[in-house]
This record gives sequence, structure tokens and C-alpha cells, in this order.
Amino acid sequence: MEDGSLKNTDGVYEIDALGPNGVGAQEFLKRGKVFQGGNWQHLHKMLGIQSGDSILYVGDHLYADVLRSKRTLGWRSVFIMPELEDEILTFSKTLPLRKNIASLRRMRDELALNAEVIRREADLQDEKVQQTLSEMEEDDEVIGSTLSTMLDEWHGAFHPIWGAMFNAGYQDSRFAFYVENYACLYTSRASNLGLNSEMTSFRPTMEMLPHDKIVAQDDAILDVTDPWSDFP
Repeated sequence: MEDGSLKNTDGVYEIDALGPNGVGAQEFLKRGKVFQGGNWQHLHKMLGIQSGDSILYVGDHLYADVLRSKRTLGWRSVFIMPELEDEILTFSKTLPLRKNIASLRRMRDELALNAEVIRREADLQDEKVQQTLSEMEEDDEVIGSTLSTMLDEWHGAFHPIWGAMFNAGYQDSRFAFYVENYACLYTSRASNLGLNSEMTSFRPTMEMLPHDKIVAQDDAILDVTDPWSDFP
């Protein structure tokens, strides 16, 4: 309208855009620039599309905007998350701490693996073996306690109560699960899309399962045996 306010398209698009003499999306949007009111059926028909993946929907509500549009309509979605900028900044500042946590976790895993080898192959009645295992258990407790303290410090850097939005302990949070599985893209503000040309292609990153990550480590040692080798 002349005062800059929006007016619902209800009752107008049915005649001008969708009627027998419909003028189509280009003429319709030329008149008002914004499609307001109506519903997704009207929008699909006006744009002349059959598949929801032809629409890129931008919203800042993870459930109402992203999950519902993706599950129900199959729309492509962009999730706007203003907190992401602070999340990235804090992550960058605490990266050395996160690397130390990862290093200690690998050390603890190696300690557990070595202890398992000793229990399987060594004489458990030997006093030296018992002493070694006892010392390894003490080391494991020390590392575990240190890790707990460091993890609390890392999460507290994001928020004193909730911690990092995308992490829960060592795992991805439920919030991260829904963002990763339902948002085609996510960013801190919609204007970031203007930094890319219309020809930009956004492609997913290659995902790795836990066993893939183990194999991908530089110092990984694989001991893969044929499970059927013992059978005639």
C-alpha cells in the first residue's frame, strides 16, 4: 500500500493470478512485490511448480519454519540462527582447549585398549601384571577427572548453564540433530545469502561414522581378520 504496509492477497490472487484470465506470478508480484496471505497450494499454483524443492524457505523458527515445511511440503529451507555468530566466535577462542580434550580422549582410549590386550594375553596371576593394570586404572581415573573439568570449562565458555548449543557432552545436541537433518542451509542472518551469486551451488560435506573416523586417523592400526577363517 502507499503507506508501506502490507495487504493480504486473499480474494485478489484467485481472480488475477489463478482465474481463467490469470496473469501469472510475474505480473502478480509486479503489482505487490510480496505474496501475503493465501497458502502453500495457492503459492505452488501461482508459481506453476509441482515439487516443493523448487522453493527455498527462509525462517528463524526451527520447528514451525524448518521442520514443518520440510516434512510436510518438501521445501528447501534456510534456518536463521542469530546466536550462530557468538557460537562460532566462542568456538574459535576455545579451540586449543577442545584440541586438548580430544588429545586426552585419544590417550584414554589407547590406555583402555592396552589394558584389554594385557587382560587377554598376559598372566593375570602375575603380580607385575596386576600392578601394571592397577596403575593403568589409576591413570584412567585421573584422565577421566581431568576431562570432566576441561569439558565443563569448554561448555561454560558458551553459556554457564546450557553450554554449547550444538553439543551435549561429547555428542551432538538434539538441537544440532534437527538443524543438520532438516535445514538445508543455516546461517546467522538472511542477508548473508546476498554474499553469494544466484549461480552459487551449496553442497553437503562428506559425513563420517565413528568407525570411518578411526580408520582415517594417521596413526590408525587395523587388525581385520576374516570371521569365517576358522570354519572349514
